[in-house]
Amino acid sequence: MTGWYIAGGILLLLAALLASPLWAEVSFREELRLRLGWLFLSFQVLPPKEEKPEKKKKPRKKKTSGKKPPVPAQKPEEKKPGGLALLKEIFHYEGVPGLFAFLKDLAGIAAGTAKKLFAHLTVKKFDLLVVVGGEDAAETALQYGKLCGAVYPAVSTLLSACKCRRYGVTIVPDFDARETQAVLSARVKIRVIFLLWYGIGALWAFVRRLVRENTQLQQAREASTPSHEPVNSTKTGG
Repeated sequence: MTGWYIAGGILLLLAALLASPLWAEVSFREELRLRLGWLFLSFQVLPPKEEKPEKKKKPRKKKTSGKKPPVPAQKPEEKKPGGLALLKEIFHYEGVPGLFAFLKDLAGIAAGTAKKLFAHLTVKKFDLLVVVGGEDAAETALQYGKLCGAVYPAVSTLLSACKCRRYGVTIVPDFDARETQAVLSARVKIRVIFLLWYGIGALWAFVRRLVRENTQLQQAREASTPSHEPVNSTKTGG
């Protein structure tokens, strides 16, 4: 009989853990920040904390006979990013254009493969402020029209797929500003059971989409970089 009580207690504890919410805080002010929390646990995902470099001990000088010079030490190999640093390479959103790309990607996922997952996502707050600037008044007005036509539909698609409690989106032109600035603050939560049930496939699709977008962006940058290789000119005799 005691075994049944223990098994029932374990099942109740497991059910309570699966029913508990996982929350996430997303913010943007010059860079994208992501913080996750569950129960009493909380940790920062983006940007990953920089690892402190290990202090290298100075090697002791050995007396040499003068016959053979000391062999130069080999340079240590550069370590590839791993763990949370690898997430920063995958979720590579730079500056204000990166924020808009992030919202566009989320809207596409919310309306596509992760529609069922986002239906169980509760948005407690979503505040986005965009101040549009440019080199002159004409460029500012042009950028303002483009951003209104891109940001409002993306945010509307994203929030309509969730249970949204409070949100605010403001896009204003500033004819004295030279560049566009944006500030985002959002907090969402979802129960662990829904995240596990729907989240694995959605996460995989999201990562694939990010990798594809970043690859296309890198290829576009490489294509726009001018080549400095000398062009060999040949002369033909008449």
